[in-house]
Amino acid sequence: MIVEVYRNLHKKCFSVRHKGKVIDYVKDDEELHLTDVKFRVQPAGCARVRREKRKNVHAYVKGTITPLGGLQRKKLINMCFQTASYNPYTMISFQTFPDETPIYEAHHAIFRKGKLYVSRFRKFE
Repeated sequence: MIVEVYRNLHKKCFSVRHKGKVIDYVKDDEELHLTDVKFRVQPAGCARVRREKRKNVHAYVKGTITPLGGLQRKKLINMCFQTASYNPYTMISFQTFPDETPIYEAHHAIFRKGKLYVSRFRKFE
């Protein structure tokens, strides 16, 4: 199932949206794995946040939910993952941390403990 995941500031978790409807939440003690990931930022939404100084949902991570279990999960967790984030006041795209490399696509993304981790990302748009 292809979903969009974004940070929900009111519930302090990640919201999972499918076909425009929120279908689940990823709390800090839970984990969600996506494959074939695309990082999307809508420029008009970003401009609105900067203009109004009030956040709105205009950036999300889109990908296919992939269940993980046992050895497959361990292998993936041990891969070289980098933290990724997006801040509408200082960035125009998602970026890795700490090197601040813009990212637009990745093979894997994991949401866990309130953070976003990416592996094998592609920098080009």
